[in-house]
Amino acid sequence: MHIRKKVVCVIFMLCFVIPAFIYSQQTFEIQFIPGEKFKLTERHDLSKRVNGSYQGYIYREVRGVLTVAEDETGQNEVYQGKFYVLEEMKRETRHVARRIDKTIESRFRINSDGHYVIHESQAYPLLRGFPVFPKKAVTVGEKWRAYGMRIVEPLHDGVFTRVPFYCEYEYKGKGMYNGVECDVIQAQYAMRYKAGDDVYGDERIRNISGKHVVTIYFDSEGKRPQFMRDLVEETYMYDNGTEELYKGFILTWFDMIVVMDRDEIKKDIIEELEDSNIPDIVVEEREEGVALTLNKIHFIADKAVVKPEEYSRLDALVEALKKIEGRTFLVVGHTARWGSEESQYTLSVERAKTIVDYLVSKGIPAERFLYEGRGATEPVASNDTEEGMAQNRRVEIIILED
Repeated sequence: MHIRKKVVCVIFMLCFVIPAFIYSQQTFEIQFIPGEKFKLTERHDLSKRVNGSYQGYIYREVRGVLTVAEDETGQNEVYQGKFYVLEEMKRETRHVARRIDKTIESRFRINSDGHYVIHESQAYPLLRGFPVFPKKAVTVGEKWRAYGMRIVEPLHDGVFTRVPFYCEYEYKGKGMYNGVECDVIQAQYAMRYKAGDDVYGDERIRNISGKHVVTIYFDSEGKRPQFMRDLVEETYMYDNGTEELYKGFILTWFDMIVVMDRDEIKKDIIEELEDSNIPDIVVEEREEGVALTLNKIHFIADKAVVKPEEYSRLDALVEALKKIEGRTFLVVGHTARWGSEESQYTLSVERAKTIVDYLVSKGIPAERFLYEGRGATEPVASNDTEEGMAQNRRVEIIILED
């Protein structure tokens, strides 16, 4: 039997939210059960100007799944999972398959006093010490203040800068979100940074200025965060004289995950494939979910064009996948080691997209798909023989537990 525990942590996609004090009689107490899984979705919709010139809207999305566990003492909480950073787009597009730009492994621990422990090489969480709730009950209109930190990566090249801030909170009372009565908290903080404030920060940044106005909807009945809307305005000045202005909003959703019956899913898919007499598809359990591997899949040489003899295998997969409800399908392309690493990667992405396009053409909604290529980085056989290279040319379809 699970024992419900108080956990001093709320986490939002990539900009994890880690409140400092929740041990109180007020309504913002947060609880998790060890073993629970939750999905975080964060969407950025920001206009961009460079040196005053409008560059259009940038649409970015991050999706992730975290599992709650206990550490060896049984007193502290460990959070671990994967985050999928999707390719940045110039406009918001919801009903298309999305390419994964990078996958981020994350693991950190929350101690019973509210402090987290995370390896120094891990950039995440990006938003730390936010939101902070007071130890006493609050009334409508009551305000409180606390420090936090936001970590930024404006050039998306792995160089991070730490920006501390001082945030003011106000309890706004009850409100409705998605049919659920919630407690509503509004938070405001300013971004102020100049070169050298962070000794490990990006040396190309001269200064950062801006503000965030965040509205948080908290389900007190379910003791869960529901939704967060962050109105953003940030300006970055670089040492080469370039000025970048971002203005818009970041939306964050928090959803609990119903754990999939992996054995039943594997059984149903295997039966479907056997009934169709389809060879060379391996069905197995992975950390992320259930994986279907199309071995020795035939494309036209050095192209992302599937050969007609593969249609029967793909059609059998369509029928199997249509029976899976409420899950995302991650399609991963792999190549043999032939040519440059860049060409291998590009070809693997294009082939994954080709498979997605075919499955979508057969009636599976495009928005259910993510795809990525891994080139020749994960061989299953030697690349020194034709047989080995044929085995390495494969496509995986992973039914994500999300």
